Amino acid sequence: MSDAVSRVDFQCSAPYADCCRRIGLEHAIAVPLCHGGDSLVGFVLHRHRFDFSERDRERLELLRPHLVFLYGHACRAAVQVAGAAPAPPPVFLLPDPAPSELTTRERDVLQWLACGKTDADIAALLSISPRTVQKHLEHIYVKLGVETRTAAVMRFLALREPRAVTAA
Repeated sequence: MSDAVSRVDFQCSAPYADCCRRIGLEHAIAVPLCHGGDSLVGFVLHRHRFDFSERDRERLELLRPHLVFLYGHACRAAVQVAGAAPAPPPVFLLPDPAPSELTTRERDVLQWLACGKTDADIAALLSISPRTVQKHLEHIYVKLGVETRTAAVMRFLALREPRAVTAA
């Protein structure tokens, strides 16, 4: 909450007085998933002792596209089970694109990685060495804020989607 209001203002707010003060919660972080009409769906996590770190925020941002997907899937499944006419679809909130743009070569490496190719396969396809492929992957991980090949592919695919999509 410290990104939106100061700690003193938060402690003077109605939500703090109604809920947080009673159970001793001091720090909160919100993860919005979608909005539709007058509602906003998301997760709010609370802590008592320590505020959320920048690393915590980054990890939640990496999880957000997956949570959006799962929530959208659950909404579609609920409509199918109920057999009812679907309500107007909510708009799902996807993360902003990565802060640093990938180079053309990094995109090539990532596209082949998304096809399931190994470092050796990618090296042969792009006429570069496997070590150069590994170096490109290191740069990709940093730019996308991920630590694994799978996470890089998932982030890349999420970035190729429109920023806000509606459930279909």
